[in-house]
Amino acid sequence: MTFRSKSFFSLFYVLFFFIVIIGALGYNSKARLIPLVVALPCLGLSMIQFALDLGKEKKRGRSIEDDLFHGVMEKMIHQEVVADDEGKKGKKRRWEAMPFFRIIGWLLFFYVSVYLFGFLITIPLFTILFMRSKGERWILSLSCGAGLWLTIYLAFVVAARISLHEGLVFRLLGGE
Repeated sequence: MTFRSKSFFSLFYVLFFFIVIIGALGYNSKARLIPLVVALPCLGLSMIQFALDLGKEKKRGRSIEDDLFHGVMEKMIHQEVVADDEGKKGKKRRWEAMPFFRIIGWLLFFYVSVYLFGFLITIPLFTILFMRSKGERWILSLSCGAGLWLTIYLAFVVAARISLHEGLVFRLLGGE
């Protein structure tokens, strides 16, 4: 049983979905349905993946995913070595060499945003910010954010008549 980098990623998802389930239990019965329907199977699959990651090492060869993972890791190690030699650029390259922490940062930003501002504000905001951070044009980022907002609004609020989490800020401003 070895604890590899894949194990950390799987463990993060186990903890993430556990927190989502705990958070969803505080909602009313109608609002908790969707998070539980999504998070419970994801928690189960994450636990299975974590157990598999902790399992035995592969005896022969590597899968395509392992080859890709090792290729990315070799590039990251090479970037870190090159960055150490380049002085000031080293700090920037080291941050680029940590995609796991960037992913966690984006997920935490999304989770805190939903808690503070609710789904209907966070979804387009997160989409636009994420796409702009990846270099997409404004028109594409704004249209994807608006389209995603419209889809979620029509599917959940209009069609399913589900009250999505409105956010702590709006609850406090609303006086409830």
